[in-house]
Amino acid sequence: MLKKILAVTMAAVMIFTAIPLVSAARRNIYPVVMVSGFGATTLAIDGEAVFPPSMDKITDALGIEEFTTESLSLLISKFSEDTVAELSKLVKEIIEPVRMNADGTSYYDVEPIVSGAENTSLEAFTDNDMLAYVPYTGSEFVDMEMIGDEIGDNNVFSFMYDWRLDYDQTADQLKEYIDDVLELTGAERVNLYSISQGSLVVGQYLYKYAELGQTHNVVFDTPVLGGTSFATDCLAKRNLKLKLNYVLAIVSDVLHTELDLASLSGLLESIEIIPEAIEYGRTDLILPAIYSCPAFHQMVPISDFPAIKRARLDPVKNAAVISMVERFQRGFMSNITETFERATEAGSVVSIKASTGFPLCTNTNEYSDLIVDMEYSCGAICAPYGRTFSENYVQAVDTGKNHISPDRTIDISAGYWPDRTWVLNGLTHGAPEWCPDSLALLMDLLLTDKIKDAYSHHEYPQFFETAAPTAKVKFNFENTNCSFLYAEAIGDESSVKVTNTSKQDTIILAGLSSSTGAVSFDYGSIEFLAPGQSAYVPVTAETLKNDVVTLTYMNSEKPAEPITKEFAICVTDEYSGAVKTDVKTETTVGDLLDNFELKSFIFNVLIRVIKSLFARMGIDINFGDLGDLIGMIK
Repeated sequence: MLKKILAVTMAAVMIFTAIPLVSAARRNIYPVVMVSGFGATTLAIDGEAVFPPSMDKITDALGIEEFTTESLSLLISKFSEDTVAELSKLVKEIIEPVRMNADGTSYYDVEPIVSGAENTSLEAFTDNDMLAYVPYTGSEFVDMEMIGDEIGDNNVFSFMYDWRLDYDQTADQLKEYIDDVLELTGAERVNLYSISQGSLVVGQYLYKYAELGQTHNVVFDTPVLGGTSFATDCLAKRNLKLKLNYVLAIVSDVLHTELDLASLSGLLESIEIIPEAIEYGRTDLILPAIYSCPAFHQMVPISDFPAIKRARLDPVKNAAVISMVERFQRGFMSNITETFERATEAGSVVSIKASTGFPLCTNTNEYSDLIVDMEYSCGAICAPYGRTFSENYVQAVDTGKNHISPDRTIDISAGYWPDRTWVLNGLTHGAPEWCPDSLALLMDLLLTDKIKDAYSHHEYPQFFETAAPTAKVKFNFENTNCSFLYAEAIGDESSVKVTNTSKQDTIILAGLSSSTGAVSFDYGSIEFLAPGQSAYVPVTAETLKNDVVTLTYMNSEKPAEPITKEFAICVTDEYSGAVKTDVKTETTVGDLLDNFELKSFIFNVLIRVIKSLFARMGIDINFGDLGDLIGMIK
């Protein structure tokens, strides 16, 4: 009998202690290859970094110690023709090393400051004291170190490349780089993450090499897949107009600061020579050096390129550049969906995260993340900026799901990859770490297989609001976790969640109101919300319709200055996503084994069963944990 009990006990212990191994096996670790955007890889001449300039170099040239609203206000207040001359000298010095020849090759012998898979893992960057050269670390790129914490520093790689060159050439380099990563790590596939311009490198790689099956998860973050009107505006013959308040908003998000830099735009706009200085910088300083940059022209949307070609490229001198651009447009840029389909057939899972809520920060007014139009980032059909679809608008493609955003500005149904496209409202271009919800989505898309599509997880609805600190407040209905209120699920879970997204300010929630009465809020007393804290307000729906909710709040330091923020909502009975009351139907054994509370429960049951078996033999056994049990058996 004792032998039987010991055998049962040993088997139980072996099964329980094997749980983490089963879980680890389920989560095969694929190395992550990260592909950054325009200007991110540090370029060098003879091993010395020449572009982009260091922050110290910029602050020294501007005569300030750091970027603060006070230092920038003082700098702007002293702006004059002398300042323009000083800045011109700085810009010329910065841009000269990346000058291009007329045929699209580099004027200088420039190359990435470090390259090769063996030299560009997080482990290598750390060992060689080169973390300062990791593109966008801690800023608009998902941080390598965060991914390293999940899968090991030796499994995270940053593909360093010359972002000025033809994407076809760079895609070949990426393929060789992935070959080396697979050889170094012994893995069968890699996970690919790209941001902004890097999406065109990855897109061209998939266009040429998808059938090789080298990729598992492929994530495009605020991509430039179909180009961007920003590139058109910069290259066009017309004067470039910068929306300075939006440019400064991007700076705030990229610098991860809640400083209201956009408030400086009024001061800038009051200086008459600013527009002239911007145009001079573009036409006389920047474009002469990089007007023949193939990669920049390849970011021009297909429909815009004929005009840009006539304006900027000589048919003889720049024939090679024209050929590169038109070949790329006929290839990947005209076959985005087909490329993703081939990648899927070869075993890849392709996902897109796009951002909206702003016009372009240049001349063009289209829904965008300030840098890339929604139309080109994910193939969406959009209403004219500042307007919504008409009441009788029907989504372009009947997929059986609702692909129209709650504010009725975006239709994803005809997009490049509608079932796996997520749209974040209110986050500027390429700032994933600045918004915790965006970061969580990207990390799960990149490192796990748990997200079936954009409709399967309550945590990640297809359309959701930013939680970036600069947004200050976030509004969402609990039953959908977004701005859709699913009428058929109204019940105990039907409340509005208002979150203070600031990292530093306590806010006072003062009120919620509906413009048409489509929803009613059971709002009681004023609530103080500390950073990160949420309030829950019961809501009822009076009718199925679109509406605008006005949220009123105050900074606790300035309670006499109410701030209002509007959120477009939709009360519907045709919501396609997961609601909070849904039961997860695709839970795997591995998911269960990953659950710490479940493992603790299994362990406690196991202990009680074993104690009971020994008690039947008259043996009083006492052990407090699994280690004691294993030690006793040994």
